[in-house]
Amino acid sequence: MQINIAEHGSGAVPIILIHGFTCSLSDWSHQVSSLSTRYRCMAVDLPGHGRSPPPRQATIETLAHSVNHMLDDLGLDTVVLAGHSMGCRIISEMTNQSRHRVRGLVYIDGSIVADGDVDAAVSRSIETVERLGMPQFLDRFYHGFFTENTPPAIRESVWAHFASIDLNFAKELWLNMVRWDASQSRSVLATIDVPALVIQSTFLNSDLKRISLSPGQSSTWVDEVSKAVGDVTVQIIEGVGHFPMLEAPEQTNEAIHQFMQHIR
Repeated sequence: MQINIAEHGSGAVPIILIHGFTCSLSDWSHQVSSLSTRYRCMAVDLPGHGRSPPPRQATIETLAHSVNHMLDDLGLDTVVLAGHSMGCRIISEMTNQSRHRVRGLVYIDGSIVADGDVDAAVSRSIETVERLGMPQFLDRFYHGFFTENTPPAIRESVWAHFASIDLNFAKELWLNMVRWDASQSRSVLATIDVPALVIQSTFLNSDLKRISLSPGQSSTWVDEVSKAVGDVTVQIIEGVGHFPMLEAPEQTNEAIHQFMQHIR
């Protein structure tokens, strides 16, 4: 499978940038332009997203395998993986599948959307999607990305993804993401043995509504990573929505740069 990438810069340890659910590599524009002055940066369109063709299966495991296969083809055996939202799951699974190449992980506004009984969690998600219909489900999902402070230009850039979404693919991938969270997210985190940076700006409440973090707050995701991974740095970015790399690029880039100083 030919995966679409945008590559800039040079350096011994490339940063591989993995976007979130139904998004694309364009979400990393600020990171590519800034970090590529110091590092080799590769932003990826996951299979079924952006300009990359769909995979044989819409699963976290398949998407992770596809990117690992691309890195094999490029001969990259030392990388740092950065993921946003669903991309946090992808980079965890990539490490699970091919841990020999990973020197560090950057998790940006991750979450866990399901736990407990796997089948029950998936059944609840199926009921919600079927009750709303996938277009309305995604519409609500996208509205939840933003806060009242999110600039209109950033809202427009994120909403631009909406028109190109394959609804059947998105439904299949969302339900698999729920299944992966409930069945594998914590067990995979427990195997991570490289340094991790957690950049967090929001959390999901019990109704899966996204809330900006306030001073002193944490999130289930931050707590789970901190508990499971031995070497963790946490950077909270306050007052922004789900896309801190777009809404607070300077803070995001500086946190990644400082993290990269300790990667060997």
